[in-house]
Formats: sequence, C-alpha cells, structure tokens
Amino acid sequence: MRELFRLIKRMGIRRKYIFLLIARAPFDGLRAWMLANLMKAAFLCLETKDSGRLLAVCVTYGLICALLFLYNGTVWSFYAAFSARVEARLQKMMFRKLLSLPFKRVDGCFGAEWITRLNSDIQAVNTLMSGPLNVPHAVVSIVNTMLCSFLMLGSSRLLFVVTWVFILPHLFLNYRIVLKVIPELKEESQKAMAESTSVIKPLVAEAEAILLYDAGDLMMKKCEESSRRLLKANQNRHMRNALSGAILQLFGYGGFFVILTAGYGLILQGMLSLAEVMYCLQVRQSILAAMLMLCNSRNNIKANSVCVKRIQDALEEEGAYEG
Repeated sequence: MRELFRLIKRMGIRRKYIFLLIARAPFDGLRAWMLANLMKAAFLCLETKDSGRLLAVCVTYGLICALLFLYNGTVWSFYAAFSARVEARLQKMMFRKLLSLPFKRVDGCFGAEWITRLNSDIQAVNTLMSGPLNVPHAVVSIVNTMLCSFLMLGSSRLLFVVTWVFILPHLFLNYRIVLKVIPELKEESQKAMAESTSVIKPLVAEAEAILLYDAGDLMMKKCEESSRRLLKANQNRHMRNALSGAILQLFGYGGFFVILTAGYGLILQGMLSLAEVMYCLQVRQSILAAMLMLCNSRNNIKANSVCVKRIQDALEEEGAYEG
C-alpha cells in the first residue's frame, strides 16, 4: 500500500482519490442499516397486524433504497471517469519515461517487459485503485463492519458476542489456513500447464523425428508426468475451495441457529421482541458479508500491489519523467 500511495502522490490525484473513497464508504453501512430497520419495522407491523403501517413502511424504505442506489450509481460514475483518467495518465507517464531512457537501456531490456508494464501492469494498478473487491471495497467493508457492530451492540450484547464467536474462527480457518496456499497452487498449476504444453508440442510438430529415434515412449512418459502434476495441483485447489465452502456453511448456519436459539431465550425472558431478533439477524448477515468482502479485497490488493511496485521501479529509474 505504501507504493500505491507514493504512486498516487506522483500522479497528483491524492485529494480526488481520497474524496472518492470517502464518498463510496458509507453506502454498504447505510444499506445494512436500512435493511435491518425494514426487517424490524415489518415484523412489528406483523405482530400488531397493522397492514396500513406495513404498506407505509415498505413504500418509505423502498424510496430510501432507490435513493441509496442512485447515490451509489452516481459515485461509481465518477469512479469510471476517474479510472479512465488514471489509466491515460499512467500510460502517458510510462511513454515519456520510455522516451527519456538511453537507447542502450531500452535495447538491453526485453520488449515484452515494457509491453507488460504499459498494458497489464497499468490495468492492474487501475483495478487496484477503482475496481471491485480492491481498495474501494476494502474501505467500504471496514466502515460497514464498524457501523453494523455498533448497531448490534445497541440492540443486544449477547447476540453481538455470539456473532463474532462464529465469524472469527471462520475467517481464521479459511483465510489463514485453508485458502492461504491457493496462490501457490495456482502458480504451480500454471507451470505444470506450460510444461505439459511444451511436451505435447513436439509430439505433433516433430512426430517423424520422434519415430525415427524411437523416442515415443520417453516423450509420452514426460507428458504423463506433467499431466499428473497439473491434475494434482488442480485437485488440491478444488479440494481446498470445497473445504472453504464447507467451513463457510458450518460456521454460517451454525451461528445462525445459535443466534436463533439465544434470541428465542431472550424473547421468553421478555428482553427482546421477535422484531429485534430479526433485526440482529439482518445486521449479523451484513457483518459477515463485510468481513468476507474485506478478506477478498485484501487478497486482490496483495496480488495487484506487485504491479504497482513494477511501475514505481520503472518511473524512478534515471531519466524518469515526473510530470
């Protein structure tokens, strides 16, 4: 993230970017508040059998929902224009940097490296700054988690504790143990695919020479080994993703049933109403969604930050353009 902040400062867009992050940040929190209060008001109306008030509640929250999504669409339209300007500015800076370098430096570097920096690296940086499940959604998820935690604390401390007792182990098991090696397995799978392709290609292009030197068995054995490595890497990825899904279901539904049980006890004691229990369930769902969003955004930020470092290294070489 430090490299990203340095790059933003270099481009002179720090204030605009912070403004966009702040403008987008409260949407999910406000939406969670709206849905929770809608659930609570609807169940109160059902308990009192007040159909007229129920209709008014639905219309009111429907209008609030429309305004929220209008606001969200407006902010993302600004993000789209900002994203296009950032990509154009980065490409301009990289082109000027390339033109400012001595010919020996450019000639001594592989052409594919500059093509990568001018295309995929810049797109990755742009996605990191403005794309889904990256920096904007990381900020949104943090704000949403804090707001929803305060909402649940204000309703029931017991249900708040139960919620986090199930969320924290789920996040630890999934993102610190089960899914931690997924990037390594993906890289291993790509290497195995490349090796398998390099082995299969001669079987087609050099078939006559292989038959002439009686090397068919050797080539087929190498092809089998690379295919097995590819199969093993993909199988491990699928198994870990399946285990991650099982953990999500276990702690997700487990927490849901425990909150229902605890809420039922609180209702019997007269400490909460059914409407307040449904309110807490809706807030819990928003907390869980926000934490999952934060973890996914963190993984994407970590992957795209490599490209930020590559662009920063290129721009900071001798003869770099600073404008």
